[in-house]
Amino acid sequence: MESNVMRILWINANPNPNPGGTELHSIDFINAIEKYYPELELYKAVAKGSFVDKNTSDKNKYYITLKSEFSPLNTLKLIKLAKKLKPDFVIGNNGNEYINTFLAGKLSKSKVILFRHMLNYLPFFNKKFILPKVDKVFAVSQASKRRLLKDGIPEEKITVLPNFIDEDKFYYDPVQKENIRRQLNINPQDKVITFIGKTDAGKGIFDYVEACRILNETFKNLKFLIIGYGKDFDKAVEKFKEYGLYDKLITTGKTDQPHLYLKASDVVMVLSRNEESFGRTAVEGFSVKSLVVVYDVENLKYLVEDFKTGIVAKNGNVEEVVQKVKKVLTEDKLYDEITNNAYKEFLENYTKSKILDKFVNQLKSLM
Repeated sequence: MESNVMRILWINANPNPNPGGTELHSIDFINAIEKYYPELELYKAVAKGSFVDKNTSDKNKYYITLKSEFSPLNTLKLIKLAKKLKPDFVIGNNGNEYINTFLAGKLSKSKVILFRHMLNYLPFFNKKFILPKVDKVFAVSQASKRRLLKDGIPEEKITVLPNFIDEDKFYYDPVQKENIRRQLNINPQDKVITFIGKTDAGKGIFDYVEACRILNETFKNLKFLIIGYGKDFDKAVEKFKEYGLYDKLITTGKTDQPHLYLKASDVVMVLSRNEESFGRTAVEGFSVKSLVVVYDVENLKYLVEDFKTGIVAKNGNVEEVVQKVKKVLTEDKLYDEITNNAYKEFLENYTKSKILDKFVNQLKSLM
């Protein structure tokens, strides 16, 4: 008698000990599937001692290390594992493991699913012989899908499945917002302008500083909150000192609780100068009912609709950022309309429950 249990082999076998986007994505999905979908049988192929290994359970875990696509012995080991487990789906989440995942899936007669995070163009072999022959490619953003289409991947193979934001951590609660602000010595009438993420020039930290400086000329009740750390953190803090704004600055440094501090925000600036494969911090801003401000770069320009779910400005145009923020902060009705729309966008399209249900339903449709 055949089992009706869906069996999945999830591969993220790079030995990277430090977190990157694909590693965090694998951890989020693996842990959520094991917690909320007990009806699924999930197996994990990971590198021993890797970040994914250290942050997932030992249940159904197999150790295989894939340092690159050209790891013949370990690829054979992966194929042998897949043939033994006979999963319904073999899932690859790292662009450097597409070939290994493809071979393991095809030779075990399983369906092959790949996630595409990056916006760089695919290597010739992958775009000609691997991705067109898999059963499904999950693009984590519209920008990622558009790049896949430019690479010639058939549109019917691609489904946009965004990274999910954990609604158990990221959510709007006015009482909690008030409590966090009190802990940070923020007055009720203050407006908090937030930067969250790596404090690097490419992520827009200096554009944020300049926008804060100019906005302070108009609004005297501002506080500036930097959540996170990066190579340009000290330089950014020095700029606040140079502008005489250091007494209005609050910093958290590197933290494992960004969701708590983010709840204090009124405006969240995500002024990345370069392409973003997804744009997680913008959606996190939606989740706490803040005014999200982005530049018109991929994928941020697809996440935010100007004056509907946030503000979109030309890349590098700090003056446009300032003028638009001024308009919204001086019109309470407009601020409420935009932030309510953004919160609705988050609840409908980016929560853990919504994304996981879509993921599982997509797999079921392929069986």
